[in-house]
Amino acid sequence: MSNVKEIPADNLLNKKTNGADVIGYCCMRFPVTDLKKSIDFYCNVLGYELFSADYSFGEAHVGLKNRNGPGIFLMETKPDDITQLKFVFPRSFFVTNSTGHVTMVELLTNDLLALHERIKQAGAHIDNEPVFTNQFGYFTFYDPDGHYIRAVEERGVFFDLQRRMSSTLKRDLTEHENQLLWGLCENASDEQQKFLSSIISEIRGS
Repeated sequence: MSNVKEIPADNLLNKKTNGADVIGYCCMRFPVTDLKKSIDFYCNVLGYELFSADYSFGEAHVGLKNRNGPGIFLMETKPDDITQLKFVFPRSFFVTNSTGHVTMVELLTNDLLALHERIKQAGAHIDNEPVFTNQFGYFTFYDPDGHYIRAVEERGVFFDLQRRMSSTLKRDLTEHENQLLWGLCENASDEQQKFLSSIISEIRGS
């Protein structure tokens, strides 16, 4: 019999007694079998920047060139000790592979088709070819150690206006502003959306 005391879910929801919150991410750690090969893939294929590497220790630190988000530590280990970053989701989901696995890592790119071509040229396994919707495009692939990854490019009027407004204001939009913009774009006709884009372009040019 387990000695772990179960805490009712209602109690867990009321446990916050001070202002402490998780406010960001420090880093991620990916297990790899060949450190040099993984550095080449993440830096020369995916476009990460190499911050540091200790080949004798078996660890490298890579991150986005714009320094946004957490860095990734590639950590070399034995093949039998690799746990691939993917899992089976028991219900219907739009991003799964042929065995029902879901990606645990999703990367944002500024050019989906160009990235897809570079990954394909590198000989990596492409699982699903690029798919485009009104708002975004994506495809899934595997890194050299079988980690299942989805690449995403944001598209559509909302994301275009969001980028233009952030550039004009020289700051990120607040959550409330994003919600207002999303509602505006969702309900606007194509002609109205083009008008919004033209107004913001004029503001940027003035």
